[in-house]
Amino acid sequence: MASINKKKLADRVIDEIKRMITAGELGEGDKLPNQNEFAEQLGVSRTVLREALHTLAILGVVEQRPKIGTVIITSAPLIYTEHINAPLIDDPNATVELIEARRVVEVGAVELAAANASAKQIKELGRLLQEMEKFQKKGDINSYGKKNMLFHLLIAEASGNRFMGHLLATIRGFMERWTAESLNILPGLSQRSVKSHREIYQAIADHDPAAASEAMRRHIEDFRISLEDYYRHHPEAVQKVQAR
Repeated sequence: MASINKKKLADRVIDEIKRMITAGELGEGDKLPNQNEFAEQLGVSRTVLREALHTLAILGVVEQRPKIGTVIITSAPLIYTEHINAPLIDDPNATVELIEARRVVEVGAVELAAANASAKQIKELGRLLQEMEKFQKKGDINSYGKKNMLFHLLIAEASGNRFMGHLLATIRGFMERWTAESLNILPGLSQRSVKSHREIYQAIADHDPAAASEAMRRHIEDFRISLEDYYRHHPEAVQKVQAR
């Protein structure tokens, strides 16, 4: 097992677990080593490992079982994310398809989350929102994007529907890349994104499914309108794809 590079540690832990599954070193039903041992093998801290395992639990890849430990319950969400290689921002068609997929999955997920979220999950959403606001003010778009992804994954978990996490997992990698690219090229989008996430969070905290779904719909629609405007003013992006 290779030691993990120090950059983007939690993501690299996830990548290493994905590699182990793909290589047949881990399979469904297998138990991971205890956290002290596993963290040492990977060359990371237990804090980093716990963050990675928490993300994998939201995705439905692993499960914490009392008196047993962390068990692989499915590899599907990790494997499926490799099946599409969309160029995203420089491909208007891929962008539109991703926005449509997000609208279908996330509007439904947030409506369920507003009805079912626990007090602990609402508190964690609030903490992530605070971190997003901090990174947005600093102009740290990459860190903002990572917290943004965790925010949306937690909404899927809070929905109380395990399939929501699986559905979001299939587009997670594309969402991360697309969000980072969008926030870097679209002026004012990061500020509006923070405002949208505040509205989404408040609706979930208020247990208001209608307000939550409408806030999510507006958030995704803002991305769509902003990107349409970008393509109008940057026709070379469309021409670049058509020339392929």
